[in-house]
Amino acid sequence: MDFRTIWRWWGQRSVATIKPPSKPASRSTRADPQQLADWEARIAAAGITPEWATKLAPALAASQQEIGRDSATALIRGAALAVALQAESQAQVDRSLRDVREVERLLGAFSGELEKLDEVLEVLAAYAQRMRPHAPVGSPRRTLH
Repeated sequence: MDFRTIWRWWGQRSVATIKPPSKPASRSTRADPQQLADWEARIAAAGITPEWATKLAPALAASQQEIGRDSATALIRGAALAVALQAESQAQVDRSLRDVREVERLLGAFSGELEKLDEVLEVLAAYAQRMRPHAPVGSPRRTLH
């Protein structure tokens, strides 16, 4: 089998498997929302919580009036993306805040342990002061460790 024969075989095979497109890609067939309740329903359907949908609906409706018809889908997708990014950012802030609180807790515990150590050292210093007058007489250069 030579190269030309293989090429013809692959060419016939690929032509046979190619299907014509069923429909040309078109814009969304859904009509733009007209009332705030419709906006809220479409926003909630995009995966945004009802609380955010209630807040976003008037702003998106006003933006759609400025931009024009057939912009509702793009506006809702943009809002869904913005809310998702904001939620991710908020989750990161929450993790950071939790980490800061954990560090504060650890530093507080360490501070408590240092206070205990300070008290013990004060007791040992007082004990050493009491022992000093009863120390045996010896050479003054000798250090006691």
